[in-house]
Amino acid sequence: MRIDRVTIYSFSVKLKSPFKIALGVSTTSSGYIVRIETNNGLIGYGEASPAKNILGDDMESCLTTLKLLSKKIVGMEIKSMEKLEGIISGIKGSASAKCAISMALWDLWARAHEEPLYILLGGDKPRIETDYTIGIKGVKETVDEAVMLAKMGFKTLKIKVGEDPKEDVERIRAVREALGDKVNIRIDANQGWNYEEALWVIKEIKDLDIQLIEQPLPANDLKGLAKLKAKSDIPIMLDESIHNSYDAITAIKLNACDVINIKLMKAASIKEAIKIAHIAEAAEIPVMVGCMAELQVGILAGVNFACGLNAIKYADLDADLMAEKSIVNVRSMEVPFRFPIERPGLGFEDKDINYDLLTKEAEVHRD
Repeated sequence: MRIDRVTIYSFSVKLKSPFKIALGVSTTSSGYIVRIETNNGLIGYGEASPAKNILGDDMESCLTTLKLLSKKIVGMEIKSMEKLEGIISGIKGSASAKCAISMALWDLWARAHEEPLYILLGGDKPRIETDYTIGIKGVKETVDEAVMLAKMGFKTLKIKVGEDPKEDVERIRAVREALGDKVNIRIDANQGWNYEEALWVIKEIKDLDIQLIEQPLPANDLKGLAKLKAKSDIPIMLDESIHNSYDAITAIKLNACDVINIKLMKAASIKEAIKIAHIAEAAEIPVMVGCMAELQVGILAGVNFACGLNAIKYADLDADLMAEKSIVNVRSMEVPFRFPIERPGLGFEDKDINYDLLTKEAEVHRD
């Protein structure tokens, strides 16, 4: 079974409402869908979600890397994932592009074995609970959204913070008072605080039963994060600080985190994400699987990854729920749980894709 054709499509889907975090505001989800077709008619899919402020890539650099990788893999056999992943890791370029190619190859590999991807990744669980993320907004807006989400059935909410410590505390406290103990609350500062601000916030909210604080300090301040963790009554989770297995080892050696957030886009491949998860598991550190701004293809890959491995204890797989339209017409959620589709690979077929939302950008095929 050889790769015959790689087709790259772009998309830009409007969000239901602007989504604000400490690093900026988003109004659309933009990226690429990769479609890899083999000589025997199997098709695998991947998604790239570039993010300049976190991944260092953008739509232009992502497309350049996608074209380069497509040329390298056309004609190769879908047999050894080690060799295919070696090609991906062997080039420099957009992390999200490399991830998209990796996703599509693993999708194909699972389809070839006629199993859902999560089964071949380990088959740990049939579903995982996800949180829903509330962006930075006013106190009343935050509470109103939190109440609505709780009524919908979400048991865990993640509140974006990191813009103003006093307002952050006010919003967190207001949500806890409005919902009582009905929901778990996680907060994510996206590197928005300095050490003194983070320590002050932790002291102010220590009585609010906060489950996790995500990335309270700048990504490169691992010594500060280790110092903060030692003084915090609330578990510290690292996101932007950990892109790859080397980052995970470094953070663990410094005792800088209680939890690690793996995002496939950051890891730049499913293999690298597996390595991070196994490193965390060996260190007895639980793992969350998060997302960038992916829509259904990327989220389904994240769901399969999360359900495949025992190290994954938490999920933040909600980005597709924020978009006005769906690129893939599939059902993979029963609030508050996300579940893999019990069909080979990522579980959907070509007929499930809304090609009206996609623009063909490039195609590479065997001569």
